[in-house]
Amino acid sequence: MENPRIDNEYEITVSVLCLAYNHEKYIRDALEGFVKQKTSFKYEVIVHDDASTDNTANIIREYQNEYPDIIKPIFQTENQYSKHVIISSTFFLPVAKGKYLAFCEGDDYWCDENKLQSQVDYLEHNKSFVACVHNTEYLYVESGKKAVPFPFHNRVLSLEDCVLRGTRSYHTSSLMVRKTVYENPPDFVRAVKGVGDYPKSIYYSLCGPIYYIGKVMSVYRFGTEGSWTKRITRDTSKYINNLESVKTMLKMADDYSNREHHLLFLEAIEQQDYSINVAKNDFKKVLNNKKFFSKESRITKIKYYIYFLFPFVRTIGCKVKKIICK
Repeated sequence: MENPRIDNEYEITVSVLCLAYNHEKYIRDALEGFVKQKTSFKYEVIVHDDASTDNTANIIREYQNEYPDIIKPIFQTENQYSKHVIISSTFFLPVAKGKYLAFCEGDDYWCDENKLQSQVDYLEHNKSFVACVHNTEYLYVESGKKAVPFPFHNRVLSLEDCVLRGTRSYHTSSLMVRKTVYENPPDFVRAVKGVGDYPKSIYYSLCGPIYYIGKVMSVYRFGTEGSWTKRITRDTSKYINNLESVKTMLKMADDYSNREHHLLFLEAIEQQDYSINVAKNDFKKVLNNKKFFSKESRITKIKYYIYFLFPFVRTIGCKVKKIICK
């Protein structure tokens, strides 16, 4: 495939948006993945350091000095996330010059030097597509194990994929989206604090098709200290509240789409109810929900049966987990 001509109105073709906070262990990998991209077009990397208390900012400055035309940092003196500031609309969008936006947090990284070129080529040749994503490897920080949970074949993601599978369809480090789509999201996209990827995926899919490339081109570090996933799953009440908020978001998304896909959103809401019952240890309801329980793995089914028949096993397990976490 020949490289397409990029619209002349854009000086920069891709703006890469990177959130960083206390990522000194990992930020070099992210920055190296950015600057090693081989492209026929100009791209920029906007790194937002949210007042890190470690050496993250200094490492970013080091790369800024070496690659001033690519690395364009924003350094905060006060943490903006704790003030509930929306980083994307407040800091990224006002300065992002690209026709397309790509994403990678400071503790993840890209592992293919042709990632940006591959995605731009596809979107330039296929104007009806709103986004292009690709396969991602999961690196489990605590164990060091690696896995690829996504399929290896190219395909078009459906609305059903994005509504029912959500972030299990692709990882954010793989996303490239047209800036015009990203700029003005509906209210449901920001309905759940800390959960932007799932509603955004639904929104993009409602706007148009998303192309998925089966090749692994990024790595997601799962379980890094301070990550949102790790924080929320440690607190059961917060986790349940989060699931309830996701239900609200799904109802808003259903209304936004004029209920054209009502049965699909209804199934997604039922999925959240099932997850809430699991989080509440209400295994009677879990076992009675044949629709979703039947989709669990054999090991998970056995585990839930044991928890239902012998509740004390679950209690002991939770106590041991708390001791280990401490």
